[in-house]
Amino acid sequence: MGIVHNETTLYVQGIIHLGHEDFYPLATEIEKAYDSADVILPEINVIKPDVNEEEINKLALFREEMTLDEVLSVKYIQKLSDIFDAQGLSLKKFNKYQPWYIESVLGAFVREKSEVAPEYGVDLYFLKRASNDGKEIIELETVEDQYNVFSGYSIDTQVQMLEHTIQTYEQQADWINQLGYNWIHSNSNSGREALIKIVSNDLERADGEYQKEMNDTRNMNMVNKLDKLLQSNSGKTNSL
Repeated sequence: MGIVHNETTLYVQGIIHLGHEDFYPLATEIEKAYDSADVILPEINVIKPDVNEEEINKLALFREEMTLDEVLSVKYIQKLSDIFDAQGLSLKKFNKYQPWYIESVLGAFVREKSEVAPEYGVDLYFLKRASNDGKEIIELETVEDQYNVFSGYSIDTQVQMLEHTIQTYEQQADWINQLGYNWIHSNSNSGREALIKIVSNDLERADGEYQKEMNDTRNMNMVNKLDKLLQSNSGKTNSL
């Protein structure tokens, strides 16, 4: 989708952070949008992320005298322990970490089991090309922005999200594979409808707090940055 304001153009493309080598090259329209762009606008620059590991670790740990086995039921702790054991890890070493962080760890396990991978992610594909082509890269978020969203959820919401991930853990690699397939085929009606259904189902599993912060608030923050770029009348073509 292209948006034009005076001499400034913005191309908007919904992307995924995982992919497969067979994805490339992408559809002609997407490749042309990149070729015409002066500026590339990722969520974050995953090639050169500005990460403060110490600060992120502080966000991941419980702030009070609380532990994971106190907020999760025995049933879910056992299932989670089995998952960690299968990865050669001990859940006990993660007992002081908040549910949102544990969910991110499970996400890493799922990605390893799936047929798609971050090294073939669409954002990384364009960032590598932009770096080689000397195009300007402007991040819409920072790593800290994203982690502040995750860590800002109430414990109840975090537990809800983690429990869902534990319940559906065995199916998630297949879901990610299907997401990748439907994304790359989203120019067809069937692929587009299937992609919308997957995303809608993912949103329905969360409560209002998750949807508001993960989607509404983040999207508005990014839209405001995009609006500033359009209003700047730089005459540049931007692509995200």
